[in-house]
Amino acid sequence: MRRLKVKELVAEAHSSVASLPPEQGQIMREVATRLDTTFVALTEAMDQLVTARAELDQLRQGATQ
Repeated sequence: MRRLKVKELVAEAHSSVASLPPEQGQIMREVATRLDTTFVALTEAMDQLVTARAELDQLRQGATQ
């Protein structure tokens, strides 16, 4: 199996639900949804970190001038 990106993995998991028994399909759907939500939250947190570091650098530069 090739290495999938997160969004591709989530899409594959959702599309595989139809071929699974109902109980396993529900578990797969839940896992895919949680993975997607976790990835979005992590991406947002990383973006906030980058922004905060840039602001901190600007503040430090202003304090040294």
